[in-house]
Amino acid sequence: MDFAKHELLFSKPRLDKYIKACNGDTYKGVMLYKYNIQASQALYPIISVFEISLRNSIDRELSKHYKDPDWLMNQRADFSENPFLVYKDNWGNLQSDLFFKEKIEKAEKKLNHRKTKINHVKLLAELTFGFWVKFFDPSPIRILKGVPLQAFTNKPGISLKKIHSHLNSIVTLRNRISHSEPICFDRTGKLCLDTMRQYQFNIEDAIRWLDNDLYKWAEKLNFYKPVVIKISDLVV
Repeated sequence: MDFAKHELLFSKPRLDKYIKACNGDTYKGVMLYKYNIQASQALYPIISVFEISLRNSIDRELSKHYKDPDWLMNQRADFSENPFLVYKDNWGNLQSDLFFKEKIEKAEKKLNHRKTKINHVKLLAELTFGFWVKFFDPSPIRILKGVPLQAFTNKPGISLKKIHSHLNSIVTLRNRISHSEPICFDRTGKLCLDTMRQYQFNIEDAIRWLDNDLYKWAEKLNFYKPVVIKISDLVV
């Protein structure tokens, strides 16, 4: 497929950033675009492994905490509608944090639209990655007496703020991949292999926090490094 067809199908603005990263070389720019897709494809399985395992680990710990396997259905007054679930706005004022409540309502709306009976298992699967990472915000951790941290069999030796930031970076990466956004550039828009390598390290660290055996199992699904090498060979 020639370059004109690439521009027609993928759009000039989308391809321009890749071509610019390759010093105007259109062939290399298209190859970089292709490798970015392959990199996204390679990361998605290990992100998925982490997301599903984190969700189920939090579910396990909160089921024990509440002594209720249907806590998503029965314990909302405590974890999603708790008056002490708050955040500070840009002016430093405390505001009610409705994140959990709104996400649950949105998930239930989707299930109702599909005419699916709402129960704990269906709701568990429908809630987003960001929903589960939210449990590591200061307010939920305080309300739940630190129980979400018990999801990690290898509790990281870093602050709660850093744990939350680390997990949020994986959510952001997952969303970029889901929306076909580039993952080979840094925040300034420059091609950055260090940024790409850090993505892998962040996911691997988070999987290790959950379980060592899970990390070893997930390694066999990790085909990311060879793609990064191909990008390095292309632009160096």
